[in-house]
Amino acid sequence: MKAVFFFILSFLVSIANLSAQVDGRPSANPVNLDTLAIDINTAIVTGLENNPTILVKKIAPVLSETAVKEQKGVFDPTVTASVQRSQSQSQRRLGASANPFDIKDTTTTATVGIQQALPTGTRINFTGGMSGSVSNLYTDQYASNLDLTVTQSLLQGFGLGANLANIRKAQIDVDITESELKGVAEAVTADIEAAYWNLYLTAQEIQIQTSSLALAQKQLQETRERVNVGKLADLELAAVSAEVAARRSQLIDAESRHEQARLRFIYLVFPNQPAVWERYPLPLDTPALPADSLDPVGVHTELGLKYRPDLIQARLGLQKQDLAVTQTRNGLLPKLDLFISLGKTNYAATFADATPDLGSPYMQMSTGLNFTMPVPNRQSSAQLARARVSREQQELAVGNMEKQVILDIRSKYVEVLRTRQQVEATLVTRQLQEEKLLAEQEKFRVGKSTNILVLQAQRDFTASQLDEARSVVAYLNALMELYVSEGTLLERRGIASLEG
Repeated sequence: MKAVFFFILSFLVSIANLSAQVDGRPSANPVNLDTLAIDINTAIVTGLENNPTILVKKIAPVLSETAVKEQKGVFDPTVTASVQRSQSQSQRRLGASANPFDIKDTTTTATVGIQQALPTGTRINFTGGMSGSVSNLYTDQYASNLDLTVTQSLLQGFGLGANLANIRKAQIDVDITESELKGVAEAVTADIEAAYWNLYLTAQEIQIQTSSLALAQKQLQETRERVNVGKLADLELAAVSAEVAARRSQLIDAESRHEQARLRFIYLVFPNQPAVWERYPLPLDTPALPADSLDPVGVHTELGLKYRPDLIQARLGLQKQDLAVTQTRNGLLPKLDLFISLGKTNYAATFADATPDLGSPYMQMSTGLNFTMPVPNRQSSAQLARARVSREQQELAVGNMEKQVILDIRSKYVEVLRTRQQVEATLVTRQLQEEKLLAEQEKFRVGKSTNILVLQAQRDFTASQLDEARSVVAYLNALMELYVSEGTLLERRGIASLEG
């Protein structure tokens, strides 16, 4: 049994000696990769420029703008022109003559017109033309005309609301895509910030675990010296050697977490640069508590109700539903159009004299009404009913989302307060644990303490160091999540536009 004990003891001591190789580790860079020093602002800007999702989302507003132009094209003027020349040859009996008479006739007609639809429901059609007829029987005749027809919708199709609805809906789609882009950009920014601080934190954990391992190794050396002079039993070496091995294991875990953090940071900031995988990003910024204090929770709630991207999208969707109701309600009306047509005609014996003339005494004018109404118009009634129900559904969704936003912001606010208090608490705890460790080490040197108590004090001190480092990062992350929940993270980071 004693032989087994000494075998285990020698094994633990060998592990502890192997662990001594990590003493004096200069940095968290495990394989001496090329260092890439970067601050958090550069990381955010670079990540936003390279993120593939954002690059895709940037195209959506451009596509939506084409839909706006397409809908505006409904009111573009249309120019028409035509030229026609026809010839005919026929026979006709004239008067009492028994012999037929060959008639040859050549007719030429040219017209030019312009049509324009207005958002008021007005349609304007202006045309001008010239025609000439040359015959071997009749006198040559030439004529020209100017015609203006104005048609005004009085019921269905009347007014800006119904006629501009499609343009306004297309513009709302542009606003929705821009809001979606901002939401994605804020999420990416939050991921980059979290990854940056996680990279820093895991490097700190390596340093803390390295220091903890060094403390355990120093304790092992002191214990070995006391055993050699007979002040301690050989059994004391087992506990200390086991602690050295355990802390070496914790250091290995910390290095693995740091490597994972390095890879994720590179993925978020440099997704399109394969060579950067072999570089070590070195955070230049340290997590410091912001100097400014939090605003009252009501201020953050108001900001969220105003700037939250998903809430903005829901409200824009409600505006689209309002426009749909306006359109379908107008479509339920019967169609009643008032038209007025004015024309001037000029006649002449030659083509040169037959140009259009507004002063010509020959004119025509007509006016009237056209009425159309489907009975019982079930299609339009169903469309209006569906639009109203959809609008009510969207309104309820917006109201529910506003409550969720308020809850989200208040919850994030509470988390910020908690983490801020934890920063202060962990600072005090770390200071006290450091004093406790120094006291326990001094007591051990004078023989008034044991290895177990010293090792426990070391573990407590290491845990307090980790808690302190994590609490500051947790506070910054909580603050960042609060800004995301209110939709102001980009503005607070000085990013006014995603163009370019």
